[in-house]
Amino acid sequence: MVSSRQTQSQRQTLGFRQIQAVGLLRLTNEGLADHLARRAAANPFLRLRLPAGIVSGGGEVEQADTSGGLYAHVMAQLRLIAAARADEALAIAFVEALDGNGWLDRPVAEIARGAGRPLHRAEAMLVALQAAVEPVGLFARDLADCLRLQAQDRGQMTAAMALVLAHIGLLAEGGAPAVAAATGLPQDEVTTVLATLRRMDPRPGLAFGGGAAPLRAPDVIVSRGAAGWEVALNRSTLPVLSISPAPDASAATRAARTEAAWLATIVERRNRTVLAVARAVLLRQGEFLDHGARALVALRRTEIAAELGLHDSTVGRVARDLLVETPQGLRSLCSLFDSGPRRAGLVPASAAIRHRLAQLVAAENPADPLDDGALTTLLSAEGMALARRTVAKFRQELGIPSRARRRRRQEA
Repeated sequence: MVSSRQTQSQRQTLGFRQIQAVGLLRLTNEGLADHLARRAAANPFLRLRLPAGIVSGGGEVEQADTSGGLYAHVMAQLRLIAAARADEALAIAFVEALDGNGWLDRPVAEIARGAGRPLHRAEAMLVALQAAVEPVGLFARDLADCLRLQAQDRGQMTAAMALVLAHIGLLAEGGAPAVAAATGLPQDEVTTVLATLRRMDPRPGLAFGGGAAPLRAPDVIVSRGAAGWEVALNRSTLPVLSISPAPDASAATRAARTEAAWLATIVERRNRTVLAVARAVLLRQGEFLDHGARALVALRRTEIAAELGLHDSTVGRVARDLLVETPQGLRSLCSLFDSGPRRAGLVPASAAIRHRLAQLVAAENPADPLDDGALTTLLSAEGMALARRTVAKFRQELGIPSRARRRRRQEA
């Protein structure tokens, strides 16, 4: 009986350490620095050199804890939500899926599978959590969903707002003109909607981590070297951890030093994994680095995972919040993934196809707009062979009206 209990304890310890190691993969360089500063304050054998601007020890570091504060805040509200009380395990599965922004870090279908629940129950739970948990915007699927929830709560969800949110990803590349071209809205109307959105909180989860600024330095930097594109960790934001030598004076001392050595090992493993994933993704997207979003190719997490011998969820954790400085601007690594159709050779990502489709519509003769057949022909001539119905689907997803509606708008 005693032996059985000892075995159970060892498994629990191993599981806890595995969870910690996995948790480090989700951290940005700045998040890693905050985490290590707290660990170093509690372990005398950890020597930590922090990047400029990160404060070690004291109250400021404690306030940077984005996990405990947010989770405790949300868990306290679950007792007040009928749906959460009725299925506590599913509700907690959603809480565990929150990232530092307050968004979900995985698809709802994956959360449902992990909790052993059908998708429709998970979707219903998500609706209940989004409606009841404060502040509004927590449990969003992504940035657009977060802003949508806040716009609905404030009574500001107009048709123009919905169109802009559907194309919010174009904002980073082309600003308001790109959004206007994709939506067909006048640019002054887009500017007004964007001004409304800027008064919202795009990352409500950060309020529980000391108010960190949404904008931050990149975690990875891409530059062109003599042999081609070079990918490196941004050392100016990366903390450096080392172990202080000390005699084995007592069992407690030896335990603390062992813990310090283990932490140093998994931090080094985290850095190697982050660099490997970033390098694999960016080298696959070399045409994007040269030519921009129109040259993105379809790329799945499973491809990178197979190439590196990792689980696809590991690739997802690394890519979720990682920022990369590229010649095409600051991008999140996850934005370079796409699940487009598969054919022989390099396949344009659906994001690249949508980007080019929006450009074609923006450049058309307003008096004689292009129909879906003409758009299909133009895209096919550029190596983007798609069915007409697929082009129509992409056009609708971009919020671009039909040819007849675009022509009527011009005539009006």
